[in-house]
Amino acid sequence: MNRLSLLLIAAFVVGCGGPSYRPVQEAPLERVISDACKRKGDRFSVDAQINSASRETVVLWDGYDGSRTIAVRLPSQGMGSKLRGVFGKSRYELALDRLNELRASGATVSFTMRCEGPGQAPMADRFSYFDQGQRVQFEF
Repeated sequence: MNRLSLLLIAAFVVGCGGPSYRPVQEAPLERVISDACKRKGDRFSVDAQINSASRETVVLWDGYDGSRTIAVRLPSQGMGSKLRGVFGKSRYELALDRLNELRASGATVSFTMRCEGPGQAPMADRFSYFDQGQRVQFEF
């Protein structure tokens, strides 16, 4: 094999070696609402207010226009988390309580999400907010 062939093979192997790491991109809420998930594996974060929160879904909005919202799915609880609920609150229950408190206060919350597939609602990985000058973060 000549040198050019080896370089082409090496470039092909590196280029096809699997999905490359894509860092989380900050996105304005308007873009997330209009574009949402286009490709599986896309990750992004957005700052928004909480319109409603349930065990499965959080609806985000800008705090001004109730018709401009996006639903974000929350990961489902595993069996260990459900068992933990027997002895105290699980992180899912604590997160839901906090999300509803943040909704009631009108606080801005930062959500980090990932796309599971085109046309699907994004899945939340974590959310964070500021409390008395300190960043508080919940991870699922």
